[in-house]
Formats: sequence, C-alpha cells, structure tokens
Amino acid sequence: MMNSAQDLLKEASHIQHGSDRDVRRLILEALSRNRECDLEELVGVCDFCSWNQVFLEVDRLSRTGEVRLCRKGNNQYVIRPSLQATR
Repeated sequence: MMNSAQDLLKEASHIQHGSDRDVRRLILEALSRNRECDLEELVGVCDFCSWNQVFLEVDRLSRTGEVRLCRKGNNQYVIRPSLQATR
C-alpha cells in the first residue's frame, strides 16, 4: 500500500460511523492519489465500513459513471476513476 493510502487510512480511522458521503469521498480520494485500487485496498481505506458497504458504494459510483471497473488479470479487477472524472 502506498503512503498516500496509509494517510487515508489514518484519516478514515478518525471517522466512527461513516455515512455514504464519507465512503464516497474516501474512495474518490484514494483513486485520485493512486489512480487505481483493488476492492480490498478500498475496504482498508474505509475501515469503518463493511466490505458490503464499500462494494455497494463502488457499484453506485460505477453506475453513475464516476469510476470504472477494469480487468487486470485472471479474475482480478481494479477500480479506476472514469475518464470523465479525470478531465
């Protein structure tokens, strides 16, 4: 995990009960710093949430076009900011 992701982990640890807005913000910040993350990295960043909560937010962000899922290898996927979001 990169230092910037560790910074996000520290920030997330200060949030006791995250709202959907907190999860969304942390996911987008992690992607803006790292350009891509796998789901487990995002779960680590949003450590106050369950895996399901992070997955649901990534799903929502994907459906609204804010992030995209990219196949990286055999059964491996990463989440990246959408091309629209990087412009």
